[in-house]
Amino acid sequence: MHSFKLACVLLIGFTSVMGNSGMALAQAQANQLTLQQALNRARAKAPLLIAARARIEEARARLRGASILLQANPVVEGTAGPRFSEPSSFTAADVSIGQDFEAFGRRSARIANAQSGVTTEIAATDETARQLFHDVGTAFAKALAASEKVKLLSAGDEVASEFLQTAEKRFRAGDIPILDVNLAKSSAARTHSALLSGRAELADALGDLRGLLGIPVDEPLAVSGDLADFGKYDLTTLLSSAEDRSDLRVLEGELQQALSEARLGNTFRRPDFGLIGRYQRDQGDNIAQAGLRIIIPVFSRGQELTATGNARANRIRAELQALKSAIHNEVQASFEVYRERVDAAQELKERALPSIDENETLSKRSYEEGELGLAELLLIRRETLETRLLYVNALLDTFVAGIDLQSKAGVLK
Repeated sequence: MHSFKLACVLLIGFTSVMGNSGMALAQAQANQLTLQQALNRARAKAPLLIAARARIEEARARLRGASILLQANPVVEGTAGPRFSEPSSFTAADVSIGQDFEAFGRRSARIANAQSGVTTEIAATDETARQLFHDVGTAFAKALAASEKVKLLSAGDEVASEFLQTAEKRFRAGDIPILDVNLAKSSAARTHSALLSGRAELADALGDLRGLLGIPVDEPLAVSGDLADFGKYDLTTLLSSAEDRSDLRVLEGELQQALSEARLGNTFRRPDFGLIGRYQRDQGDNIAQAGLRIIIPVFSRGQELTATGNARANRIRAELQALKSAIHNEVQASFEVYRERVDAAQELKERALPSIDENETLSKRSYEEGELGLAELLLIRRETLETRLLYVNALLDTFVAGIDLQSKAGVLK
């Protein structure tokens, strides 16, 4: 009976542990972001994009204000009082209502200016997203590379610790001198220090990614992906895509704003006018009048708006031309950099990695057979670890170069 109860308790405990472990594993996997998932989260929750979209709403609010049919409100004026005269007195009154109207074409110019502001803010939001996606992709790549480095350094740290323990045992047995033990200690310390630095690098990269994506500190975060998954790009297609890059559209929107400001300024050369209706009562007589008020643009003729709008338009045209040339050069240079990065990573993969795996196996066998000293073995293992880390760095450089190329071509979305 007691055995049956004990078995039930153990079974329940085992089930609980497995359930908790399963939940922890599921939670960890759920918080492992791929690059595409990170970009999707950036679109939905990145603080920078949320603020940028709010600026679009501000511009649309200005458009609603610019679209009001009449910018001036009606004006009502009135006076009343007794009029003292002999032989009798009268009550005099004077009431008027007026409405001012803008010159022809001013409302449409104002609406065009506000609409250009909306278009500019939309393009500016797209530009914020382009730069954000570049930063997210770069932070993701650094986190992924740091994660791979931590795995390599953890394995190296375990091996170094095992070597140190073996060296200490063999020293106590009188098989090796203290020099070998000191070498093993130094190697273990360097490897463990590198591991701690790798963990710090990973924490730093994940911290950057959290900030960009708006992920709270208490929410688990990990990344998953393949640094060696190189993309294939066509330069002609990239150059064509870059012609519609968001920063170009920002300048084009600003150019339209400047032109609409100059157009708005030109409308002030035309007179504004107003209609007036007036009622008077004088000495018992009722008097109704209608009038017209004309504001003649003699001194203020929109000179500042016209001049600044035209000057700004000329400046933006020059900036547009310079930016188009710069983007063309950027995409071509980034394309060349990416190709060279891919070749560098492939060189290590095809020529370095196979030989270091073989060297690691041979050196361990030679050391066990007494054909290789501990110093030589540690040197080979150090070279092996450094080559593997170098390969991870090469993959990181290639991944970042791909992100940079996509961003400059405007295709990272």
